[in-house]
Amino acid sequence: MRLSVKRAGALAALVLSLAAGTATADDARPAFTDAEILGKPPPYIRIESATLRFTHFDQTGAGFQSRAGRRGGPGDEAVLVEQPQLEVVAKQGDRVTHRLWIPIDIVTAASPDAVDVVSSSSRQNEAASVDWTTTYRHDAATSASMRAGMHNEENWRSWNVGFGVSRSFAEDNTVIEASVNQIADWFDKYTLAGKHDGHTARSSFNASAGVTQILSPTTIAHVDYGVTIQRGQLSNGWNIVPLTTGDVALEVLPASRVRHALVGRVAQWLPWDGAAHGSYRFYVDDWGIRAHTMEIELYQRFSRTIYARLNYRFHTQIAPGFFHTSVAPTFELATADSDLASFDAQTVGLKVVGEVPLRFAKSLRFDVGAERYFRSNDLRVSVFSCGLGLLF
Repeated sequence: MRLSVKRAGALAALVLSLAAGTATADDARPAFTDAEILGKPPPYIRIESATLRFTHFDQTGAGFQSRAGRRGGPGDEAVLVEQPQLEVVAKQGDRVTHRLWIPIDIVTAASPDAVDVVSSSSRQNEAASVDWTTTYRHDAATSASMRAGMHNEENWRSWNVGFGVSRSFAEDNTVIEASVNQIADWFDKYTLAGKHDGHTARSSFNASAGVTQILSPTTIAHVDYGVTIQRGQLSNGWNIVPLTTGDVALEVLPASRVRHALVGRVAQWLPWDGAAHGSYRFYVDDWGIRAHTMEIELYQRFSRTIYARLNYRFHTQIAPGFFHTSVAPTFELATADSDLASFDAQTVGLKVVGEVPLRFAKSLRFDVGAERYFRSNDLRVSVFSCGLGLLF
């Protein structure tokens, strides 16, 4: 069928008007919008994940730095901690990622409570922290991060800031990272009788650098070195040292501390849908403490949605020369803190993680875990945790 020149001109005008996004008098349909053609653009700020976690710590044992017991020690080191946590990861545009972490601690502590002999106000202590990390991705290989946070509790204030960079090379087979962090602590000081004696402070500066290398299609290795320099009051304000006379005195520590740590990690894929992670950490400081820590983690996937992790950790360290469980009253430096003693420690843990796909989110992630920590100088800790999170 042949079209007349008049009808052909009208049809061409209709096609051109639709392409231009307008309508003719003979066509009542609305024009197509950019959103209809290209799709709805993603929001500028969008939540990537939101996770709620609850952890229960139950510590039992005894240490000579605690006065919550018979005179001369060792004293009770029992502590209960209930810790809910919230973590939110959000994307801002295409280059910026934010991570907000808010833990809250409800602490029942026998050892600090024994210091406050008048009011017993430290029998239960609430603490909260806010930690915010922002990462900027400059390109596919380079990113930088800024971190800031604060901690607040009954007798303690702490602030931290940090900066880090990361750069990948050789088609992402090699990644180099470096970071610096500064922490400032401001906390209460006590007299030997347990009375408040004003405030004191300390600062901690940390710098670290590491490299991650893909060794094969199934093996990844990482090496990291960090140094921490501390200045100020390095005690907690209430630890005691038993004296040879039968009395006690407040511990006295050096006014500075330089700490070094070297860490190596290896991750190996296993052909039965599993993986093995191994790590070793060597620690030394100018107080004379040396420590070795070894850990292995085994991962096993049972289905597309469930996997489990089994971990074991062994730690051994030697005490500084000024560690004593009984010292003459004329001492210059002395501590009886069980955390600074020579001891061996072991940790055994199990964690199960599951992910369930959802219609309104990518998945719902849940996990439950338990760990048991015990060491040779009479300290034991049971840790139970569970988490629930949405991934978008």
